[in-house]
Amino acid sequence: MNSGSSTIAFVVAVILAWFGFASRKPEAIRPAGVAVIEALGGSNDALKQYEEQQKKERESLDEFRTTAPYREARSIAIDPAYGKILGFCSLGEGRLAAVTGQADAYGAVVDAHDPATVGNRLVWLAADGREERSVPLDFSPRAVNPGPDGSLWVVGGSNVAHFAADGEKLAAADAPHFTLSPEGREEFVEEVKTRHAAEIESYKQSTKMQEEMVAELEGKKEGDPGFQPEEMVKLYKQSCESMKTHVESRQKMTDEQVVDEAIERVRQIHRVAVTAEHVFLVTNQDVGHGFAIWRCTSDLAEPVRIVEGLAGCCGQMDVQAVEGGLAIAENSRHHVRLVDFDGEEIRTFGETSMADITKGFGGCCNPMNTCLDGDGCLLTSESNGLVKRYSLDGEFKEVVGVADVQAGCKNSSIGMSADGGHLYYLDVHKGTVVVLEKAG
Repeated sequence: MNSGSSTIAFVVAVILAWFGFASRKPEAIRPAGVAVIEALGGSNDALKQYEEQQKKERESLDEFRTTAPYREARSIAIDPAYGKILGFCSLGEGRLAAVTGQADAYGAVVDAHDPATVGNRLVWLAADGREERSVPLDFSPRAVNPGPDGSLWVVGGSNVAHFAADGEKLAAADAPHFTLSPEGREEFVEEVKTRHAAEIESYKQSTKMQEEMVAELEGKKEGDPGFQPEEMVKLYKQSCESMKTHVESRQKMTDEQVVDEAIERVRQIHRVAVTAEHVFLVTNQDVGHGFAIWRCTSDLAEPVRIVEGLAGCCGQMDVQAVEGGLAIAENSRHHVRLVDFDGEEIRTFGETSMADITKGFGGCCNPMNTCLDGDGCLLTSESNGLVKRYSLDGEFKEVVGVADVQAGCKNSSIGMSADGGHLYYLDVHKGTVVVLEKAG
């Protein structure tokens, strides 16, 4: 990739990042484009550093593709009539369970009764990828995870569904975590309206800052400190226009629309983890940005919010049950957070590392997902296909493998067969599961 195309790729990534930025940074609403222009600080040093980091990362990934213990061997696809694989989990003897359907745009709320959801299914797959059985889902699924008894829990939209290993539907619930009493609703409405007004003002200020910076860039000539190519300035201007359009549409919303949108957003469920006694649901934060985790009983009653304020990008926040608690892939903070079943923090591990992929987590937001291996260690996945192994104490063990997937902030679910012979990685763009086999 030459310098010009690297520059364009960098700017496009920046602009796209803006659309998911609010959910990525709950503590501040500040478009990524503004941050990058500020980071350039009148020179190209930041861009050069970014390109150098990207080059080193690509070289490291290429090396580990051929030296890591697991190497890509094949992929698993499903019947095209089902759409794409949207999520999966590992079962015993190399088998998988997958949820399928049409991939939804970031932030989309899908009508469970829309005809387009007809391809949504829960599918049991044999070790060689053959379909064993499947059952239809009446909602668009996002994730699936097994319980200790081999049953499967599926979430998507505001829905939770529980299936026996033979496909029998055992239970279903709609947003079991979210209820509003008359008193609670009044407080919720006021908080939502206040937050909405603050967001609009913050976006206005950020838009003004970026417009001023773009105007300054337009006045620079080649050779001036901080000069940027015309195509780069054009992309910044397009970002400004997108921001202005977004602000205008938000300003036109009525109070009723603002509240209805907030309620629907809070009802959405992103992930599920299960123990013998509890079901844990990852949801959007009640008010503002970020994610929360709710604990319910196994019959989806008695919801209690045990964790809040989690920072995740583009609607991604993974949780898995591990020994003694939960592993949370808090991707926007570049660490794994371990908590007990009451939400009390046990430890966090991980840090931002753009240059050395063995020292921490790179990209805008990683790790994306986790799973346990057969030895009680935690595997972490990054959106560029990288899978690493850590002890639950946070000690880095090794790079396990690298799946050949398109990078980008996305669901990067992983799994490992019980015998440790196969590693699985979700290629959400292709709607398949990449299979990496243990070398030797």
